[in-house]
Amino acid sequence: MAKRWMIGLAVMTLAACNMGCYYDQWAQAKRANDELTEQYNIAKSDLQDAQLLVQQRDTEIKSKNAQLQAKEEQIVQAMAEADSLRDNFKKALDLLEKRGVDISTLIMTQKAVLPDALDAALKQLAAKYPEILEYLPDKGAVRWKADLLFELGSDKTQISAEVMASLREFAAIVNSAAATGFDVVVVGHTCTTPIMRPETLQQHRTNWHLSAHRAIAVMNIMADLQVSMRRMGVMGYGEHRPIADNATNAGKARNRRVEIYLVPAEKVRSFSKNIRTVDDLGLAFAPAIGR
Repeated sequence: MAKRWMIGLAVMTLAACNMGCYYDQWAQAKRANDELTEQYNIAKSDLQDAQLLVQQRDTEIKSKNAQLQAKEEQIVQAMAEADSLRDNFKKALDLLEKRGVDISTLIMTQKAVLPDALDAALKQLAAKYPEILEYLPDKGAVRWKADLLFELGSDKTQISAEVMASLREFAAIVNSAAATGFDVVVVGHTCTTPIMRPETLQQHRTNWHLSAHRAIAVMNIMADLQVSMRRMGVMGYGEHRPIADNATNAGKARNRRVEIYLVPAEKVRSFSKNIRTVDDLGLAFAPAIGR
């Protein structure tokens, strides 16, 4: 009896050990399965994200292809229009030749608004100082680069001998017989760079003030060069009439400028006690006082 009992106990003990081993194996397998399931879910989510990204890229590619096709169609249309214009131009030339017209005489030139003698003198001045000034025959104006005349952000002049020579020769033209009957309007312009330094703000609250003050400084130089104050007026546009892109330093440098207009005196009329206007050029300015 005792022997049977011992045998049963041994069997139960062995069974319990086997069950413990089987449980450990099951638990280990379950953990492995859980890890695989988690990895699968992550991979599935990554795959869905990748598919969504691919769809987005496909949509972008289709959009870019459509834009490219539209551009190509525009290019084809522009080329066709250019070909048509060339054909029409050739036909016009052929017709002129058949009628005995000398084509070499059909040269388009920029119309000058000043008398021939005055226009020629200013063209000669611009040709002599191409790096300093520019003559605008259609406006009757001469344009100086402000950076050659003033310290940056200031109306204090810093003029080289060559720049001063160009101003002196311009004043001589203004005082010549060719410019008789013309008044002088000095116009200042700036770029979009705001005035930041406190000491500068005390003198020029805005770029508008700075442009006007620079115009006054150039007018005073003209007065020192014997141009009568009674013939001169000043105005400033600040940064509001750019001639180049203010997004670049080169563009800003071009926009910082001073322009001097020669205007027939009879076209300058009084708008109020202290304001004069030139309707043809859209100018309104304050006349000089004194001297």
